[in-house]
Amino acid sequence: MDNRQRQQDEILALEAIFGAQAVEKSDISDEHTFILHAPIDTMEAQLDLRFYLPDTYPSDTPPVFEWICAHDMSAQLRESSPGFIYPVRQLVLSDSMYDVASTELHRVWDEEMCRDVAVYSWVVWLGEYLSERWPQPLDPIPLPKDSVTNEASSYTVSNNIQSAASNSTQSAKPDSAPNIFTGPPLEMKKSVFVAHVARVRSADDVRAVRDTLLQDKKIAQATHNILAYRITLDNGSVSQDNDDDGETAAGKRLGHLLHVLGVQNLVVVVTRWYGGTHLGPDRFKLINNAARLALDQSGLLGKES
Repeated sequence: MDNRQRQQDEILALEAIFGAQAVEKSDISDEHTFILHAPIDTMEAQLDLRFYLPDTYPSDTPPVFEWICAHDMSAQLRESSPGFIYPVRQLVLSDSMYDVASTELHRVWDEEMCRDVAVYSWVVWLGEYLSERWPQPLDPIPLPKDSVTNEASSYTVSNNIQSAASNSTQSAKPDSAPNIFTGPPLEMKKSVFVAHVARVRSADDVRAVRDTLLQDKKIAQATHNILAYRITLDNGSVSQDNDDDGETAAGKRLGHLLHVLGVQNLVVVVTRWYGGTHLGPDRFKLINNAARLALDQSGLLGKES
């Protein structure tokens, strides 16, 4: 197989992994260049990189990369969650980091990939490398609310949060709304996470569950209500979706948990009250742990009806 064919196959593989929109092909006909928009989910960031593939790549020379920029994806949530401030991180590639990355690209191509296509393996390495050096994602800072500022600041596990958790299953709900099980709260540094689970058969059921939960004032005023569901249809296919509610990638992670557990016909909503201290990546563990705890205690996990 000649070099150009191997390059084309590599670009097709990148589109399959990251999505067609992540690969922006060049209009220049005599140079095989493209821009890759590569996400780093653990950092809530996206890298924009331009690659030049010489005629002699991958058989004799490595690819060449150009750093364009990095985007703090968490900062883009401002418009969708106007009640919070999302601190912006400075995600830059210093000259010394660029030199290390260039050296590693050559090494991956020459040693690890044995002079074969190397872009994907190097991008994975770059994400891990930057994750160790860049600032971790920051939790949103809630803006004061005229009528709830004092009340929100007084939430505690032993009082308000426990009350919200217990009252959520007792809220007035439409006759057609599914029954909701609420799990026990988990706390870290005054942030509290509570998961709610319900049996659902349709998207209408999912909306009914969320609407019922949001009738509870404390849940409605929580920092995030992260949702994911999986429904097995009559033809055996699975309908699934998720909602971050302002917590980037949290819905996707929760949906992945439901997939791994083989959940059928259930919706999970994890409510988080922000406690004033940034938790970094630990918040994702707490979201999933709260969900797993509620699923286990509800008795619905593993049941199909």
